[in-house]
Amino acid sequence: MDKNEFISSKYMHVSLLPNKEKATLKNLTKQFLFPKNNINESTLLSYNIPQNKENKYLHKGLIFCSLLIQILLKHLAIPMKKFGATLENFLNYTIILGKGEECRENGEFVSLIGHMDSRTELDKKIKYGDPRYYPALSMMASKLSYENNLFVKNVVSSIWKMEFVGFYNFNNEFLHKKTTQAFIMLEHNPKNDMIVVAFRGTSPFDADDWSTDFDFSWLKIKGMGKIHKGFMMALGLKKCFREDDEDELGDYYGSWPKNVKQDRKHLLAYYTIREKLREIMAKNKNAKFIVTGHSLGGALAILFPAILALHGEAEILDRLEAIYTYGQPRVGDEKFGIFMKNKLREHNIKYYRIVYAYDMVPTVPFDNTLMTFKHFGKCIHFNSLYQGKVIEEDEKPTNTKGKGEHPMEHIRILKEVVEAVIKRILATLCAVWQLIRGFIIGYVAGPEYKEGWVQICARILGVFLPGSIEHFPQDYVNATRLASENLFSNNHVQADD
Repeated sequence: MDKNEFISSKYMHVSLLPNKEKATLKNLTKQFLFPKNNINESTLLSYNIPQNKENKYLHKGLIFCSLLIQILLKHLAIPMKKFGATLENFLNYTIILGKGEECRENGEFVSLIGHMDSRTELDKKIKYGDPRYYPALSMMASKLSYENNLFVKNVVSSIWKMEFVGFYNFNNEFLHKKTTQAFIMLEHNPKNDMIVVAFRGTSPFDADDWSTDFDFSWLKIKGMGKIHKGFMMALGLKKCFREDDEDELGDYYGSWPKNVKQDRKHLLAYYTIREKLREIMAKNKNAKFIVTGHSLGGALAILFPAILALHGEAEILDRLEAIYTYGQPRVGDEKFGIFMKNKLREHNIKYYRIVYAYDMVPTVPFDNTLMTFKHFGKCIHFNSLYQGKVIEEDEKPTNTKGKGEHPMEHIRILKEVVEAVIKRILATLCAVWQLIRGFIIGYVAGPEYKEGWVQICARILGVFLPGSIEHFPQDYVNATRLASENLFSNNHVQADD
């Protein structure tokens, strides 16, 4: 059997990673307009897609879109990085004047995310014991994760008065780069110490992060379901060959062996964080932990305990207090959702998935017949007045019938188009309101909510790109601080729903 068509009994991969040499814009357009063979079998993909009932709906349109975005991002990587560096250098002009690139790693350099929302203090009105305490702390940690090591350490140690454990830059074996960042801190409180693991989300000017978001490859794990492969790769999916892997979970494209020997210069996120948690909890028998993240970081936050469950790490999962995700994209299919709900219930883990207004990121990857990605459980949704409510996901089981078998298919498609247009209009109106709100919120909610000129400029851009600016951390910080006290109570969001 050809190695590119290998399917193990434990895993099945559908990879939409472009071939580095042959997946050019010219070849992609030529294949799409004048196909000589199925795009699945072309030389545009790094690996062929096995043809069977699991992926027969992956038509060329979906693959074309994914490849096009990834190829464009590859070409835009350097311009994006240079533009981002120039913009952030300009915003930090008071500390970089006359200094070199190394100043980007000092404790005073602030990212674009930090300039959009410069708050580093925790809300003094939300004390330990308040149901909003950990949601608010988690969101601030998620926002802080976008900053550099020294900045994070200074805020955690000097401002929050908590113990800084470490900041990590993790390797992605498939991209041969360090693409995943996270930090760990330890909060000492009267009841039990709490370890906080915060994953960084999608950096605005990092093409690799955006490629991960738009790589719609998936990995099917037996008994677990289909999971977004790009997120798995960012978390530390091992790239290994079957003949080199003695673990029963191994296969050609990648696997999750329970134990690996790591290269200290190329650490993997899942394995490093797992061992660090073991180390801390061995010293502190009463310590528990939470995982959190915004955007891509939210996806990694929910997948981290999923791999712990895959490996049967019951002792660690029993000490996982809660998972907090903000603007999290979909990470798996319906079967994965069932698997996770069972594990969350089994280990009594609370899962809070928070979405603000018309944030577009939680709507991708799409939940249609072609992709089958779905959220699971309940969601805490905030409107543009920061009023939150718990809602059920209205995501019906995916229709797996073949094309033309559904008698009302054309009506369904028309309905979806109309709904999308209406939602777009409402999102634009919401963006206009948020721009107006930016000038008055400091007078209504308090001076700490006042929006600076960087955020106001972003609000203006958001009018033309509705759903984009809502994704940035500032509104999520506001939402967790201004939420009603009972919104995050255990009886509102249950893992077993």
